[in-house]
Amino acid sequence: MTVAILDTNILARIVLDDDRHQSDVAFNALNTVSLVIIPVVVFCELVWVMRSVKTDDGKRVYSHLDIANRIRFFLGFDHILIQKDEVEAGLQMLEAGGDFADGVIQYTGRNLARDAAATFLSFDKNAVDTLAKRGLSALLLQ
Repeated sequence: MTVAILDTNILARIVLDDDRHQSDVAFNALNTVSLVIIPVVVFCELVWVMRSVKTDDGKRVYSHLDIANRIRFFLGFDHILIQKDEVEAGLQMLEAGGDFADGVIQYTGRNLARDAAATFLSFDKNAVDTLAKRGLSALLLQ
């Protein structure tokens, strides 16, 4: 069995398709190994990369929903191993207009807290507002 752990730049080549040769190589790697592992941090980095892509006039190329759809593409493969619960938490946050990583952080923290009531603390107003709208405990520090 061939097992591969993908780095962010491999996923970026696949979803951005900004370098034909590297995109082809990345797709080939994805399709020729028995098991692909994509750590959640790779998706956090991928979202950051995709949110950084801008047109010449400074507008973002990829919306939150565009990015979420491209991440969901990887959830459909049987031979790709992903922490789906964490990725889904990030996607829910992203689709609500928030940051993918904040959704993962909140979800992972809540799971680590087990039965204790846990509140997400941040200086990021958008993160706190987005989590609160979803009924999750969040507090803006000032």
